[in-house]
Amino acid sequence: MKHARFVTRRQQIQFLAIFLGAIFLTLAAFTVSAQQQTNQAQFRVKNENSFNINLIQFKRVEYVGQCAGTVISPDSQNARFVSNKTPPAPNRRVLIKNVTDGMDTDPYPYTDRSYDKGEFSEDLGFKLGNSHKTKTFSVLEGENKFIYEIKENNLVIEQGALTAEVSLQNLGTFPRQQICENKVECRDTSDCRDSKGKKRSCRRECFPVQNCRCP
Repeated sequence: MKHARFVTRRQQIQFLAIFLGAIFLTLAAFTVSAQQQTNQAQFRVKNENSFNINLIQFKRVEYVGQCAGTVISPDSQNARFVSNKTPPAPNRRVLIKNVTDGMDTDPYPYTDRSYDKGEFSEDLGFKLGNSHKTKTFSVLEGENKFIYEIKENNLVIEQGALTAEVSLQNLGTFPRQQICENKVECRDTSDCRDSKGKKRSCRRECFPVQNCRCP
């Protein structure tokens, strides 16, 4: 009897192991499928002489002094969109919305680009912000979530989602002072026309002037 119970328990353990293994394989396959669906579209972000995939990088410098402030560089990041499933072709456009939490929703930031030739969409420019802009595509620091649809002759032929990471590297805090230059300005000190409106010789005075500006 003890031997029979031992065999039964061993069989139960084997069955449980097989069952759990099947669940693990199913979840792994689902995860891969979801990743493939998400990654079928991507942003190719220009980075000096190469491209980053779904990575948008900015740098931040804090200035103190006469010209205090924050400077983000570059002002915008150039990129292009492409779907591995649906490449560019005549009469195609792509509409992309940034639906990241924290974005203004009326409307969500969006961009509508031509997708009708070459390997990628028309250029777009990413810029830090939380609302829709007309000349750039707003993104937030951290993970950004996008939805898109590709149209051909106003018919939607693909819909999907993708994510991109936006990094903001802090370069430090530095003093920044005004840049001043001295020059000479000359002005007329009397009316150069007589009572009949005709030109006449004028007296002019010149004096030094200092102009200052922030770099």
